[in-house]
Amino acid sequence: MKADADRKLQESKLGDPKRVDPKKRFIQFALLILVGGVLSYWTLRRGVNLTPESFRDYIFSLDVMGPVIFLSLFIVRPLLLIPSIMLFIAGGLAFGPFWGPLYASIGAVLGGSLGFWIARKMGHDFVMSKLKLGKGVIQKTRFNSYVVFFLSFLPVMPVTVINYGAGLSRMSFKSYILAHALGITPRAFAYGYFGNSLLEIGSPRFNAAILILIIMGLLTIYLRKIFFSTTTNEKESIPAPADKKSELS
Repeated sequence: MKADADRKLQESKLGDPKRVDPKKRFIQFALLILVGGVLSYWTLRRGVNLTPESFRDYIFSLDVMGPVIFLSLFIVRPLLLIPSIMLFIAGGLAFGPFWGPLYASIGAVLGGSLGFWIARKMGHDFVMSKLKLGKGVIQKTRFNSYVVFFLSFLPVMPVTVINYGAGLSRMSFKSYILAHALGITPRAFAYGYFGNSLLEIGSPRFNAAILILIIMGLLTIYLRKIFFSTTTNEKESIPAPADKKSELS
């Protein structure tokens, strides 16, 4: 009953997708597909093979336009469903262990803003039709600032799932974007440093990058235990409703 009430409250705030004007929704969807299709076609025509090393070489060839295109790819990533890990690693390869993660963090925040508003405006049905992975996370997770920070920090969590899930929740945009920025930045620097060391496999820098990712994974497990223990304590501390029969007696 409580889950149904929460779902109805969420739908009342975000709007039921079925009540959206079909014509307006079709136009919005068509525009999103058009933008994604044009960018994909342009990328393929330029002969970009989406691997970290080839992406690094391609960015080098663009000179000053490299950071602009890199940020643009991050911004439209929720539409194209490009894996964020690939872009984090490519950023470290292309721009170094500092500027690459910095650009990636900025791009992830901008792209996360787009993903958040896509979910909030287009609704539950649209999001579920676009996602291939992470549908269960969105359906079972109550998104708040702590959850968004935790999921953004988690090295293997798809960023699009976080963007869309928060957009479908009752979170304010300000709370979401602050938590997302704080969580995604350490992940960007960890993967960026790893990407920058890929051409030196076996070197101390490469081993240090692997160690950083392992530490982040272990820290994630620790934070997860704290989160679930806190959640459990909160549920146990909520007093059960009094029995009406006992009150009458």
